[in-house]
Amino acid sequence: MKDATDTRPASRVLDIGCGRDKLPNAIGMDVNPRSDADVIHDLDSFPWPFPDNAFDYIRAQDVLEHVADFEKCMAEVFRVGAPNSIVEVRMPFMGGINFATDPTHRRAGTSRTFDYFDPTKPLGAYRYSEARFEVLSTRYEKGNARSFLGRMFELADKVVLPWIQSHKFEYELYFAGFYPMHNVCYQLRVIKE
Repeated sequence: MKDATDTRPASRVLDIGCGRDKLPNAIGMDVNPRSDADVIHDLDSFPWPFPDNAFDYIRAQDVLEHVADFEKCMAEVFRVGAPNSIVEVRMPFMGGINFATDPTHRRAGTSRTFDYFDPTKPLGAYRYSEARFEVLSTRYEKGNARSFLGRMFELADKVVLPWIQSHKFEYELYFAGFYPMHNVCYQLRVIKE
């Protein structure tokens, strides 16, 4: 296991909160010593033990909903991401069962959660952080139980999900409570001059 004070990246891929599902050939960072992490570090302890611009690809899957300081964590993602690096994030959706099930979840996501970091979006004008990301894509994930009712919803999903994906704002505003998704996934690009 790599010592947290050793900041020399062995890979240009960072898997934040990697748990037991670390990306192959990535540097995994997790607070849990029983994880597959190479670096044991609390995401809410700043700065993270990596140099600026160290990574070309960063994955934060099922982890940002747990952090105490979302803005500072995103500032660290920005700092350690190289210019134009890609950041993939998955969070529980605001109305989904995945958010409410885990008592350690502090937040959920919507299709516009990262718009505050994108200077091209209206919410980006608020500039809560110096971290800047272009939101390349946002999509929902839905899982169904392996039951008769779950199979019926899978059939409905074939019709409903394409509409939901192309009408995110209307879906979240009017229908998310009736037909909730489980997760929301984002692809971001680090914007550095």
